[in-house]
This record gives sequence, structure tokens and C-alpha cells, in this order.
Amino acid sequence: MAQIAQLGQLSQSEARLLLNEIYSDGIVSREEAEALFRLNSTLAAPGPDWTDRFVEIVKDFLLLQEAPAGWVTEEETDWLISQIGRDGHLPNDAEIDLMLSTLRYADGAPVRLSHFCLDAIANRIIEAGFADDEMTERMRRILHAPAGDGSISISRHEANVLFRTNDAIGHALNSKSWENVFAKAVLNHLVSAAHPDPQTEEGALTREAWLRDTDVSVGGFLGRMSNAFISGKWFDRVSYSEESAARARYYAANEARRTGAKITGEESQWFLKRLGWDKSITPAERRLVNLMKEDVPAFARGLSEALREDGLRDSA
Repeated sequence: MAQIAQLGQLSQSEARLLLNEIYSDGIVSREEAEALFRLNSTLAAPGPDWTDRFVEIVKDFLLLQEAPAGWVTEEETDWLISQIGRDGHLPNDAEIDLMLSTLRYADGAPVRLSHFCLDAIANRIIEAGFADDEMTERMRRILHAPAGDGSISISRHEANVLFRTNDAIGHALNSKSWENVFAKAVLNHLVSAAHPDPQTEEGALTREAWLRDTDVSVGGFLGRMSNAFISGKWFDRVSYSEESAARARYYAANEARRTGAKITGEESQWFLKRLGWDKSITPAERRLVNLMKEDVPAFARGLSEALREDGLRDSA
């Protein structure tokens, strides 16, 4: 393994042969793992065979060889980030997939590893200038993964990263799935932020349920909650005052009573401005508005009123 560090750039076939030889014995030390990271960095365009094997080897080392088994500690996170973020380069596909696989199979990991992986995916998309199918799927996977901070729904940090990414590539020729991932994740955050207690919904608001695939429908998650928008403490957590929350519930109730209620184009623009999107609307943002007006017009109306004076609270 020590000789790997001395190798120059390898072809994919040479790297695959070397990796198969390494994997026959496994890796049992960080020195060997670091040599593997250096080998990965020599590949200009690693293929799927290399990526799959690289991910499997390093993930198994982290979760099976390092103590405590199954967990990623703070110290291990420092080490992993130092290997991936060396020299300030953007993580490549193999390194991103390693983080995704580790987060998926770990019993627990620090939230900053999730944030680092999310930022890496966002920065790769922004650098490319568009979101292709592969990077959109990686974005879906990191949002679908259990959050290190225990958040069951999409967090404010994750929603902000999505907005930052979409601001950069919103009018590009993106994967069609990008619109769906963006819209479902942001709506999940908005509904969860406005809900008085998201954990009482028996899984209806979990990131895993909403982002299990790229299908855009969310009616099944929200349909049975539509009448609840008008009661309890809905909108309290996104309003600074009890008055604005009460106003939101009042307008949501009125909207819910409208037979076949839909949000008009004019109302859509008004709602977007309430959220601070006073700019050219991207296809992904339009998909978000369409989700609201088709599935939860009462919630959209209530949220618009909740944000009339205050803006979305930082604690949401």
C-alpha cells in the first residue's frame, strides 16, 4: 500500500487491477486508506467500477474496522473531511458517493458531515452551471439521508442550500428531476416549520417519506392534514406574534372552505413575494408553487399571511 503514493497517473484498467488486489486483503489502517485517497486523486475520470469499489472499501473501513463499530465519530469526521477536502479541491464523484454511503449505513454521524456532503454536491452543481440527472440524484440522496442533528424533516440549513443552488442554475437546462427534488424538499421544510409538532404526524412529514423518489406528488402526505391547518398552533413557529399566527389560521380556514379552491397566477406571484422571491421565477420555484396550489391551497394562503409582516423565523 505504501507504494501507491509513489505511483503516477493510472489508467482506469490499471487502477481497477490494483484496487482488486488491495481489496482482496482489505484495508486495516488509516495509512492504507489515505494511500487509497491519493490513488483516487490521480484518476482524471474514474469509472463506475472504480467508484463502487472505492466506496465499499473505505466505507467498510470506517464502519467496521474503526471503533466504535457502526458509528462515525467527531474525530473520524475530521479525518474524512481532511482527506476529501485536501488542497481545497471540489470532491469528485467517488468521494461524494463515499460520504453518501457512509451516512446511509452508519448508526450515527455528526451533522457537519451531512452539511459538508450537502455543500459539496451543491458546489459541484453550481460549478457545472446546471443539475444533471446524476448530481440531482445525489442531492436527493443527501436530503433523504437521516440528518445528523436528528431533524426528521428538511432543515432551514438544507432549504437555504437548495435556494442558493437554484439561484445559480435555476434557468439552465437542468434535469427534470431537479424541479421535483427542490419543490418537495422546500415544501417539506415549510410545512414542518409551520406545524405545531411535526413528529405527531406518524411519518407523514419525514424526509425519508417525501424524498424516497423523485416523483412530485405530495398529496398523499398532506391530504389528511388539510383540515388541521386551521386549528391548534399552526403557523406559530413561523410567526413572531400570536396575532399573525391567528390571522394565518383564519385565512387558511377560509381557503379550506372554498370548494375546489385553487391559487390563481396573481395569487402565486403575491405568495412568492411574501417569501422574498421578488425576482424572475425559475421552473423549480414554479413547481413549488404548483404543488401548493394543487395539493395544499389552504396552507399556502395561511403561510402567506403568517409571513406578511415578519418573514420566516430563523428558528423554524
